[in-house]
Amino acid sequence: MKKCIRCQMVLSDDARFCSNCGAPQPDWTASQRSTVPSIDLDLEIEPQLSEKFFLALKDRIEREHRPEQYTAYSERMYPSGFRDVIARRFTQAADRLRNQQALGMLETTQLNWFVEDLFEELLDFYIIRYCKDLNEVELPEAILKYQNVPMSEINLFQVVKDFLQFEREPEKIYTDLLQMPIHKLKNASQAFLFPPRDEKILLVADQSLLGNGKEGFAITARGMYWKAPFQKSQIVLFSNLIDLRRKEDWIEINGHFFNAGLTLNVKLLRLLGRLKLWHR
Repeated sequence: MKKCIRCQMVLSDDARFCSNCGAPQPDWTASQRSTVPSIDLDLEIEPQLSEKFFLALKDRIEREHRPEQYTAYSERMYPSGFRDVIARRFTQAADRLRNQQALGMLETTQLNWFVEDLFEELLDFYIIRYCKDLNEVELPEAILKYQNVPMSEINLFQVVKDFLQFEREPEKIYTDLLQMPIHKLKNASQAFLFPPRDEKILLVADQSLLGNGKEGFAITARGMYWKAPFQKSQIVLFSNLIDLRRKEDWIEINGHFFNAGLTLNVKLLRLLGRLKLWHR
């Protein structure tokens, strides 16, 4: 079963529209097939990891950067020496998987998650450390400190702060609601920000042209709320993140339009990508 991307109504897995609010639903099954790597342990593991890693790199560049850049990113792999790095990591990973298989401790879901986490770690390291000149937006090094850190050990507000670096952004972002003008908070609450009473609000960004708080976005402990000009308000819980991708000058979150400017868009995609794994 899945939940509606807008109202959280429980739906059947094949539902194309929500029976409660009518919102169109992304193809969850197709999305999972395209992003979760599958490894056959009865075959040689290292070549499979190598092949699927380049597919994962292509998917990352197409979703979060620009598709036409893939060749430049992939060709950097050999002269940078990173190809040797991943070869060593894949040998270590293959040994671990074989040992777990021999002990009967490896299920298909665990296998896929292990490979997905491994690729996520390597992609972040490669793109941030080895491809700075290729990145249209500089991704913060602080992202790397969250590799292999379980969700139970993170401070979500610090994670959001490290990923988004909102102190560098021109948008007016409030991290202390006591400092937010009451009329802006009231307008935001009426326009798009309506979490449950016990849901902690981490930040609110005012993106309204008039500075009245009627348009913008907010990140809470459970999800993201926003309203773009001439668009309906949207809610996406971190536990229900499905499809994240960059378009021309905006991004789509579960198929919904979002735009906070180039730098925040790119960094937000990376943040949500990490939260998607933590909440799977």
